Amino acid sequence: MFKTADSNNRDRQSLKDLKQRIRHLEEINRFTLDALELAASLMDFQPNISKLESPSLILEETCARICRLIRFHNMAIYLVDENDSDFFPAHWEPSNSKNRIAQEISRLIEQGFFSWVMKEKRPLILASSVPGQSVVLHVMSTSSRIRGMFVGLIKGESSTIPDVSWSLLSIVLSGSANALESFELYRIFREANVKLKRSVLNRTRQLEIQASYDQLTHLPNRDMIFKKLEKEIRTCEGEDQDHQVAFILIDLDMFKEVNESLGHDMGDKLLVQVGFRLQEIMDDQECLARLGGDEFAVILSGPDAESRARQTASEIIRIMAEPFEMDRQSLVLDVSIGIAVYPRDGKNLGQILSKADVAMYASKRKKTGYTIYESHLDSSGLNRLSLMGELKQGLDRNELVLFYQPKISLSNQEPCGAEALVRWLHPTRGLILPDEFIPLAEQGGIIKELTHRVMLMAAKQISHWRNLGVNLPLSINLSARDIQDSGLPEQVFQILDLEKIPPAMLEMEITESAFMTSPGKGLRVLNALNRMGVGLSIDDFGTGYSSIAYLKELPVKVLKIDRSFVKSMDKDENDRKIVKSIIDLAHNLDLRIVAEGVENKSILHSLSQMGCDMAQGFHIMKPGPADEFVQWFRTWNKA
Repeated sequence: MFKTADSNNRDRQSLKDLKQRIRHLEEINRFTLDALELAASLMDFQPNISKLESPSLILEETCARICRLIRFHNMAIYLVDENDSDFFPAHWEPSNSKNRIAQEISRLIEQGFFSWVMKEKRPLILASSVPGQSVVLHVMSTSSRIRGMFVGLIKGESSTIPDVSWSLLSIVLSGSANALESFELYRIFREANVKLKRSVLNRTRQLEIQASYDQLTHLPNRDMIFKKLEKEIRTCEGEDQDHQVAFILIDLDMFKEVNESLGHDMGDKLLVQVGFRLQEIMDDQECLARLGGDEFAVILSGPDAESRARQTASEIIRIMAEPFEMDRQSLVLDVSIGIAVYPRDGKNLGQILSKADVAMYASKRKKTGYTIYESHLDSSGLNRLSLMGELKQGLDRNELVLFYQPKISLSNQEPCGAEALVRWLHPTRGLILPDEFIPLAEQGGIIKELTHRVMLMAAKQISHWRNLGVNLPLSINLSARDIQDSGLPEQVFQILDLEKIPPAMLEMEITESAFMTSPGKGLRVLNALNRMGVGLSIDDFGTGYSSIAYLKELPVKVLKIDRSFVKSMDKDENDRKIVKSIIDLAHNLDLRIVAEGVENKSILHSLSQMGCDMAQGFHIMKPGPADEFVQWFRTWNKA
């Protein structure tokens, strides 16, 4: 059977159509594979976005993928600025095509095509200003916003480009837009992270500074000064044996009373002023610190550290002697200072701190101002801790006793009074002097109970002596805490009433520094005692720092010259002048004067010539029990 010509033509046409369909399918398969490869490469690229410093790599990769789809001879990508208000050229290929593309963009913007593309979000193919060329615009957008615009120039007819290529172009540009958005989010995150790290670092540095300095006085704090001391010790270990490190521990006496009577705000102000004064005498401010509470510390190093520590301690005592002016009040604080020296007193930080603490408490107990650590002080430190626990028991067991020392009138050499001096008759340690246990009573919070016990014992003794015909006023000593106790006058009244003795028979002695710790509250207590008829005197006058103005305000009748001036006035002309000046001062203020520490007949005679009113001391009688005092009284009167 033979085919006709028409049949052959139809077969040839069918074959031709089949070949075209095969080529078309092959092309579709090729573009599909390209699409899959592009998608895969996009996925490979995205994880690296967090490490990019700029979007340039994204734009380069975008153009490289597009070139695999469509042969653009010029390309550019315009991105949207941060305010979403304008486009700016971010990338173009080749590098010399910037002006050519810019010309086309200006024309398209003027004709409104940019706006159309942004609205429609699909490719727009237009005739270029150059014959035989076309311009392609395609927006780059994500689901949230427009990121930019792709611009490409094509030579020849764009209709020859398969539809699948335009679809793949949209995919590539969409992926790039998402990559740009991811880059921006990572950039924002990085910047925020950098700012956060910088903020955390700055805050950490601030906290480190705050952690190293006392917030009240702005001096280095405990941690900082201890680290410095440890560093100085390590440095000293590598030096010769003559190199020393001295640690000076400073404790403010009676500071607790300031807080209790004037309030913590006033106490804080006082600590600030103390810090200022200490800074004035320090060459290196970083060697001075506030350890906390009322404790300060100083570090000195070098071959002469110990001698410089002694000088510094003396200077500290001197500057602290000057009254602190606090809200129209003058306050005086004594200090107790302990000094320990490396390597003599200890081989490490802990040992040096411990030895300085022991020395400081020795100063507080003996009222020496400052003490250099010595080995024998360790046992006294242990005794101090042990005694503190036993003192309360001693009060409960009535182990306190009173010794008595008389006063004589220098005008007629007759007894005119006596001072009651408390002693602790310990069952195993024997007789303990008040310098040992009174500071413990103050620290342990039982000083008020102890004072009440002494007042009661003294009142009973006065009553007993009156029955024996010994009519002498008896004085007792008050601590700083006693005169801050607003309940003291009522206690005194009750005791006087209980024993049925006149108020004038019971006298109270206070020190200058005890009153100056809180003069306002102390003055109210003293005035109340004075109105009651209780005699008041200032003890140890000349060693404190009260002003003449306060001396005029105090309701005292007697000044007692401190024994340190009296006992050597026959050998030291300066002491003699001081005693004479105090006597004259007291008489000008209509006060009577008592000289303590009279140890020989020559001193007694000199005091009489100076016009001193009364005398007290070993030359007259050493402090003794009540029966010895009565025996002395009767013997003295017969003489």
